[in-house]
Amino acid sequence: MGSQAYFGNGTKLTVLETGVNITQPVVKIVNETSCKDKVTLVCLAEDFYPDHVSIKWTLGSREITEDVATDPYATQSDTTRKFRISSRLKVPKKEFTPKIMFTCTVTFINEKEENITESAHITGTGEAGYEPEDYLKSSQTISLAYGVFIAKSALYGLVILVFVCRRGSSGKRIN
Repeated sequence: MGSQAYFGNGTKLTVLETGVNITQPVVKIVNETSCKDKVTLVCLAEDFYPDHVSIKWTLGSREITEDVATDPYATQSDTTRKFRISSRLKVPKKEFTPKIMFTCTVTFINEKEENITESAHITGTGEAGYEPEDYLKSSQTISLAYGVFIAKSALYGLVILVFVCRRGSSGKRIN
């Protein structure tokens, strides 16, 4: 098993275990749960070694720091000796639309002390995905279709009325 030592605030030294290869994480957004007003997105980073990672959520180029809960430390598998960590982001349902992309980025420090990033993206499912302008467009389309239907019905009624009037004024009566 590898050992760790801490030096002051934030300096961490890890002695690597023999037989375990340095591996960067696989990142995915694995779950979205929904409650009344919010959607919870879960980012999972797994199968990495050692546990030198950081996770951040972004919306476009803006980092999200509110309503984010990240595990305090990565957990290690007893069989593979690799680590996993998760982070959760709560998003208002009105913001979880197909037009908005949330990104979870995991930064991993490799054996050359380089920062390697792996990301996963998710957009809304569409249940809250209509924007006000989408409702306006669809209501305008429905109004236009309804107007055409009414006009066609009125025209058809006028044709029938003219046909009946001509038939009735031909002077022939059936007794």
